[in-house]
Amino acid sequence: MKISLSHVVFLFQKILLPLSYYFFKIVGSQRNITWVIGVDEIAANIKYISETMAGSYSVSLSKNRFYDFKYDYSLESTGEAKVDLIIRSIVGPVLLGYLLNNAKGFFYIFSTGFLLSHIDGRDYEFAYIKGKNKKLACYFVGNDIRSIQKMIEFSKTSEVELAANYYFSILPKMLSDEYDKSKKCIASAADRHADLIFNFEFDQMSYLKRDTFPMYYFYPDSKFYKNDNKFINQLDIVIVHAPSSPILKGTQLVRAAIDKLLSEGYKFKYVEFTEASNTVVLEHLKSASIVLNQFYSYVPGLFGIEAMASHCALLTSADEEIELGLPRGSNKAWMVTKHYEVYDNLKELLDSPSLAKQYADSGYEWALEHAAISSTGKKLENKLNKL
Repeated sequence: MKISLSHVVFLFQKILLPLSYYFFKIVGSQRNITWVIGVDEIAANIKYISETMAGSYSVSLSKNRFYDFKYDYSLESTGEAKVDLIIRSIVGPVLLGYLLNNAKGFFYIFSTGFLLSHIDGRDYEFAYIKGKNKKLACYFVGNDIRSIQKMIEFSKTSEVELAANYYFSILPKMLSDEYDKSKKCIASAADRHADLIFNFEFDQMSYLKRDTFPMYYFYPDSKFYKNDNKFINQLDIVIVHAPSSPILKGTQLVRAAIDKLLSEGYKFKYVEFTEASNTVVLEHLKSASIVLNQFYSYVPGLFGIEAMASHCALLTSADEEIELGLPRGSNKAWMVTKHYEVYDNLKELLDSPSLAKQYADSGYEWALEHAAISSTGKKLENKLNKL
């Protein structure tokens, strides 16, 4: 059997981890950490969730280009991918050994780990943590657990349009059997070892067999911003669209709708971001009246939360009748917009500023109840405390 370099590195990490653990056990524990939150930043989850948990320790072993957050421990890129990988391969197991002597539990966001995760879906890492009598939670956020093959099959049989139908054009490798097998591995490791698993069962269709809890959103109360004045003057209407992945979010549909409305004489300012920092996007949301989110997914995502918390009328395909993990009454918080309804629904809001404000008001209240850290942080803490 051919042994890859990744397997050699993984073997090295499996030796380094217990050496680190027992070294820090001998020299003595210095910290009293409740939960370690990590290990790669996705949609600001590490930053925001760590802020909800007293005594937590945030870890980000890679740099997210959209954010400039500070963490309790982070690795900065050297600019050389191979050098970054070598550093992480060493730091990961050493840091985990240290934290195992100082923390009561580990809260994993996304599918990566302190060790190489693609070898066994984190099975060895999770087993080692549980072997030290630590609590373990997995919080999945999207393609970390989502089976593209399962979603494509569902789309064919149910005639529901999904983002999965477009991966063939941008990331064809995600349609391969090898990629799907990796999702089975990740699900299997979580099923075997996690004390709690958070996942949206439809929007993130997976191979998980255990019961899961719907994901929470965690958005800082300090970032909520309400401004009724931006709905007064129809000539000042600002429409924002900020896709992290344009094809998968439906940017082609948005641009077609915008162009048609402009050709019909509608007056508004359209702002589109594809590479801007999160800080820049949030600043523009303060003056935006309408936000066009994503149109092939069935949850609002972080950008949808940011839009509602900024008092914007939100158009999105998120739908509580399809994704049952969403709170009941969610469809009143935004204008449910199927992929073929972008033009019609946007036109309706432009024709009726009072309706746009109504959605903005409803969305703002929904975000306060279901996404503000002051609310969801307590819900998460209660679940974790029961462990």
